Amino acid sequence: MGKRKLKRSSEIRNNKRRKEEDAKLQSSVFSKVENDDEIENVEVDDGNDDADRKLEGEYEEYETRPRKFNDPDANTEEGLPIRTADGTFHRRIIQKEIPKEEEASEEDSEVSSSESESKEAEKKKVSGTDEELFDEENDESYNGLTQEEKVIKTKEDIAEMAQLLIENPEENILQLSRLRRMSNSKNSFTAKLAILAMVPVFKSISPSYHIRPLSESEKKEKVSREVAKLRLFEQHLVINYKHYIDLLARKAAKFSTQPKVTSTDAELGIITTNAACELATSLRFFNYRKDLFKIITRRVMKKPQNEFELKAYKKCISTLDSLLIEDASHGDISLDLVILLSKSMRRRDFNVDESVLNVFLSLTILNDYSPNSNEHDDQPKMKKKDRVHLSKKERKQLKERKLIDAEMRTAEQAITAEQREKNQAQILKMLLTFYLEILKARPAKLMAAVLESLSKFGSLVNVDLMGDFLQVLREVTEEILQNKDLNSSEVRQVLLCIITSFSLVANLPTKKVVVDLNKFVDYLYSLIPNLALDMNVEFSHKTLRLVDPLATTDLNLKPSVNVSTKAELLLRCLNAIFFNSKSGSSKRALAFTKRLYLASLHLPEKSTIALLKFMEKLIARYDEIKTLYSTEDRVQNGVYHPEVDETERANTEVAVLWENVLLDKHYSNNVAMGARHLLKNAK
Repeated sequence: MGKRKLKRSSEIRNNKRRKEEDAKLQSSVFSKVENDDEIENVEVDDGNDDADRKLEGEYEEYETRPRKFNDPDANTEEGLPIRTADGTFHRRIIQKEIPKEEEASEEDSEVSSSESESKEAEKKKVSGTDEELFDEENDESYNGLTQEEKVIKTKEDIAEMAQLLIENPEENILQLSRLRRMSNSKNSFTAKLAILAMVPVFKSISPSYHIRPLSESEKKEKVSREVAKLRLFEQHLVINYKHYIDLLARKAAKFSTQPKVTSTDAELGIITTNAACELATSLRFFNYRKDLFKIITRRVMKKPQNEFELKAYKKCISTLDSLLIEDASHGDISLDLVILLSKSMRRRDFNVDESVLNVFLSLTILNDYSPNSNEHDDQPKMKKKDRVHLSKKERKQLKERKLIDAEMRTAEQAITAEQREKNQAQILKMLLTFYLEILKARPAKLMAAVLESLSKFGSLVNVDLMGDFLQVLREVTEEILQNKDLNSSEVRQVLLCIITSFSLVANLPTKKVVVDLNKFVDYLYSLIPNLALDMNVEFSHKTLRLVDPLATTDLNLKPSVNVSTKAELLLRCLNAIFFNSKSGSSKRALAFTKRLYLASLHLPEKSTIALLKFMEKLIARYDEIKTLYSTEDRVQNGVYHPEVDETERANTEVAVLWENVLLDKHYSNNVAMGARHLLKNAK
């Protein structure tokens, strides 16, 4: 051991000597060294072996360490020197080769940092700072320009930003924030242009699916550059879209009838309403569609006061109709609209125009719905012997696959048959309950519309609600018929009540449920004289008529659904009694035939021809009617009572159809030929 230590100490001494000599050479201090005794007089401590090894390790590490240069660029490194033709050497710096994984991680970190910066910026915008507003007066790009030049530059800037966003939205997404701030400008002209320009921009760059917020785990995980870029784009898009819809909601809430609302504010309200209609039609599956529906609903709840508001009102109605018509396969949009419209009308105590209620007639989701069908009953469980045996691993994989399929359906917004049927049941229940509330409230404007709607959806009414509906319809009809002098609208309401009552019980199982509708038969019998004296029996809102010069200039909305004439409604009631239900009988057929002949003497030509054709069909079903055409003596009791409004007490068996002779002399050849044809068939 002693020899090894001495050898080791001699090596260290030699290294020290060599180092000092090199230092003297570099510092030019040869004159300071007089002899080599200083170097030789080195004391060796054999007890400090660990310190010696550490010192030796430092020297070896220093020898292998590359030279360092004060280079500010950390992505470069020292390369091999280059020798030129004259024999001189030149230093060469080359770029470092970065692995792809490190490069991707660096890019992701850059994107994440930019995301955090954008989030902070958006938070500042949401907090409502002054940067949210756009002011042309303080904008540097508009300084020194005349008013006309400012208008031209504003148009050019808005057009350029919109074009950049449509061409490459992901690269120019920051332009959307500036365009949105311009839509909130104090200058009404700039605000109008920006609001209108953002409609095609959002329609072009917004996807046709719902963008959900990222979870905390998704925010922390590492993603590729393309995915991070897409997330950043979607985040900016959703934030700006939300701010834009909030702006539309604020501007569209201003009507001309409100105090302190200028004409400019009212015009902006119409423009923003039209923009909301465009976005609701095109982006129905995107985020915040309920906010758009609220803007449209708020507009249709108030009566328009001028032509411009009337156009916006009609556009909102047509938008709601198109949304309900095109939602035949899902039902979620229809459910949202039914909830929103019904709540809004209840809040206003049903003081709305009937065209709003007629929107529900466009519910195509209920066309193929049958509440009494048992097609989707629970199927019996499969027996154990028929099941396919799966191992524990296979069952786990199957469970994971089901979860993935459920997530995919949610992402694709797919609606299963069970979800669609559930939406249909909720819509029908809410709709019928809402109609029942309207009938109990009895608003004059909506009675015809709700009865027309019930005549369409009456076949879907549940048995539990049947009694309530019939009771309300009976009360409404009796209340109207108490007045002997009925106007045209009251006659229409009675006819609609009768049609609705028969349509409600049309699809009921007759073996289980028996409903007596004799009261409604007598109501129709008593209403026929009023129809005969109504001069507008063949007219409706759809009929072209001359403008009354003495009429007021009030804007009256013509209904687009309740357009049937009273003559058409009468024929529908007669068909429902005698051909579509079990309410018809030979005695009632005789009574109605006699009264219809009396009414045909006063009705217009077309209505008379329609009644003659109906009576021809009625005679083919009830042969007892042929006896009314005969003038031969018959053994009968009593006399005919034409003034009685009950078919059982009229005693029509003893009557004679002398009206047929007068119709034979009618000025219209078609009416005369029809009367002769009936008389010929009766013989």
